[in-house]
Amino acid sequence: MANQIKYFEWNKGPAIIKPSKPGHVKGLFLSPTTNKWTPANVMQVGDFFDNGDMINKDDFQERFGIIGKDLPSVI
Repeated sequence: MANQIKYFEWNKGPAIIKPSKPGHVKGLFLSPTTNKWTPANVMQVGDFFDNGDMINKDDFQERFGIIGKDLPSVI
């Protein structure tokens, strides 16, 4: 997981887990109110797995669009 993005549908919207600094990952979800990627806390990241659906990149892009094109870029 450390070198690739994991894609989720969570709370009817897009969420991802991506590498951050070496040995760490960061969870983000697209806020429906601000249309910006919002950092997820530890409980939310766990909920990505518990109550969300992990999907592959193609399914993510089909459902939500392409990050950096249809969706805001992830910094």
